[in-house]
Amino acid sequence: MIGKLSGTLVEKSSDCIVLDVNGVGYEVQVPASTLCRMPALGESVSLSVHTHVREDSLRLFGFVSRADRTVFEMLVSVTGVGPKLALALMGPFEGVELCRAIIDENLAALTSVPGVGARTAERLALELRTKAQKVMAALQSTEAFDLLKGKATTTSTMPLFAESRWVQTSVIEDVRSALQNLGYKDKQIGELVQGLEKRQSAGEEIILEVALKEALKQLSGHLLGRTK
Repeated sequence: MIGKLSGTLVEKSSDCIVLDVNGVGYEVQVPASTLCRMPALGESVSLSVHTHVREDSLRLFGFVSRADRTVFEMLVSVTGVGPKLALALMGPFEGVELCRAIIDENLAALTSVPGVGARTAERLALELRTKAQKVMAALQSTEAFDLLKGKATTTSTMPLFAESRWVQTSVIEDVRSALQNLGYKDKQIGELVQGLEKRQSAGEEIILEVALKEALKQLSGHLLGRTK
């Protein structure tokens, strides 16, 4: 099993990246929260990796820390929650925020994620509360906890998303594609894209990682402060 990959970032799209590790390109699916922290193409990246094996496929899922990977693995342990839904849950929220929402039974925050209905949110809170408490307890005394809260990064391999300078002409379409992959409705996406297009027309440089992070914050409605 692959548990970690360190290499050069050679490609990135709305839901995955490609790392060149000693000449071999590994395609790794990542949540939006991880994509938002990626550096420019050609720079070094180190990811904690979950290897998902099925009879007909082998997929790699990457995260900025082992702690985030632990949260992902906690999510997919719930019946009916596959990798796609787990990535969607980790899109707008950092791992520690998601654990807190589960512990607090913050159903409003959980159901703000496309594909998560009331029953699924209730099941997550019921089945994962104890596990989430253990994960939080383990993180509170580690460097990973600070990383998840956004107070620390690794070395130059993981600059903050706002420092990224990777820009391409189709950046707005990449934002649209990422939000579609996460399951957001066309009306919601359309309003956000219109805003980005206006900003771009006004001469503002639109960066994928920054725009996606802003969009997810708007769509999630900052619900982590609210409970049931």
